[in-house]
Amino acid sequence: MNALLALVPVADAAKHDLLTRLAEPTRHYHGTAHITLLWQRHRQYGAGLPVQEEPWNTWLACAIAYHDAIYNPASRDNEAASAALWQSANPALPPDAIAWVTGTILATANHLAAIPDPGMTEPAWAARAWMLDLDLTPLAEPPAIFNANTEALRREYAHLSDAAWTTGRTAFLRSIAATPRLFRTPVLHQAFDAQARANFARVLAGS
Repeated sequence: MNALLALVPVADAAKHDLLTRLAEPTRHYHGTAHITLLWQRHRQYGAGLPVQEEPWNTWLACAIAYHDAIYNPASRDNEAASAALWQSANPALPPDAIAWVTGTILATANHLAAIPDPGMTEPAWAARAWMLDLDLTPLAEPPAIFNANTEALRREYAHLSDAAWTTGRTAFLRSIAATPRLFRTPVLHQAFDAQARANFARVLAGS
């Protein structure tokens, strides 16, 4: 986490605020461990790719760090609130960089529906697609970790009844399993698609 935050050009007070939010006791999945995992996978699978070149490496660090900065499972505006918090942190970046990070955070509200912004360059879209794919990689964990993540998410959604949770989770998995291309980027598709689909099939077979 320290290596990630070292690349995020905001004041120390803003970093402390972010870490405090990520450590909230109600976060069982969307916390520091999730952010750290995405950064580790960016460094591992992005080796030799443009996403690890500047400015994309720094911009992706910012998007990863802030995309779940505000998280309330009962709310539908977490991404917008997280994007607003990012902007209010006064990052020392040019306006186009701040806007790209803001748009990328907003795009995590619906990963698979995201499309390039009007006039967006191919490298800018490729970097955003990489971030969206990274955020989906936990769907491809080995079964034991996938199950543990599901249990952690259930604790985050403690406000839902068992029936409501099961209905919503099943609908989500069916929808995402029907997606022809889950991971847009070739490297992450090759590394994670098969296991993700195996997880979906296993869970849905028992639903």
